[in-house]
Amino acid sequence: MQKGITVDIARKSYSLETLKTIVKYIHDHNGQYLQLHFSDDENYAIESEYFDRKSFSNPCYLTKTEVKSLIEYSNDLNVMVIPDMDFPSHSKAFLSLIKQNDKSLYQEIISDYSDNTLDFFSNRKAVDVTNRQIDEITELFKQPQFAEQQRIVLGGDEVAGGGAHQNSFIEYMNQIGDYAFQQGYEPQMWNDMVTHEGVKSLNNHYSILYWKQNEDNKSNLTVEDFDKYYFDVYNYNYYSLYFLPSKQFSQDDINEQAEYIGWAYAYNKFYYNKNPYNEVNSQNVKGSALSFWGEHATDMTQEELINQEVPLIKAYFNLKK
Repeated sequence: MQKGITVDIARKSYSLETLKTIVKYIHDHNGQYLQLHFSDDENYAIESEYFDRKSFSNPCYLTKTEVKSLIEYSNDLNVMVIPDMDFPSHSKAFLSLIKQNDKSLYQEIISDYSDNTLDFFSNRKAVDVTNRQIDEITELFKQPQFAEQQRIVLGGDEVAGGGAHQNSFIEYMNQIGDYAFQQGYEPQMWNDMVTHEGVKSLNNHYSILYWKQNEDNKSNLTVEDFDKYYFDVYNYNYYSLYFLPSKQFSQDDINEQAEYIGWAYAYNKFYYNKNPYNEVNSQNVKGSALSFWGEHATDMTQEELINQEVPLIKAYFNLKK
């Protein structure tokens, strides 16, 4: 059963030193992976050969040299680093960078639904641009000691129009998932946009990150539903495994959150609509991750981040369940 930590460097910048500190705690507590969420509406937080960032609103990002340093350090401690991108939605920063560099390409791939979404309606250009980024990232994150174990998160959550136009959405996710698979990675996506109809045609290369059950009856698949179609699932429980660091929290608040994780978390307790701690007895559950999202952390120092996150990392890993 794999256990990892997700860090949102798209909404909140983390220094290389801070990330290495987190990796050391993952290693010390027998965890398996660090998941680096670097692409979202707020930022595309890794250097790319395709973007000139000179006039981009967010100046914070990891250079490729820093990413390689993080990977080398992590691998030396037997920790795998998972790149976490988000397509076709949560892509506002990525699309803004494209717009700065190539306005005509931007017009060709932007969705009619939202300015944070790529056009997923059989748009070959949008698929090609997505795969271009996947190619760059899979090359950068290649970790030979984890050959045939590497994973990449491709998103698929909260997609405007994705439910109503499920066939087009699934077709897009299949195309980019196939491409990631060809690069030697297992593609992963979030659970919430897949409908009971769509799951039938979703490619089994994917494994599913299950954060919460969708309230829409068309898309309210359970872990057991995914099992019927032979999809592995990882637990990213929206209650027990999500934390948003903030200056508002005192040390008492952090201690309380650590205690909460202690009773609320188990690898097989999933967020279902009628019970956020629903126990699932299903063979397709392969692991879980504690996620730190950065929406409320933009004004925090690196030290403040570490002081809030480390006690929760310890609480999570110390649980043998």
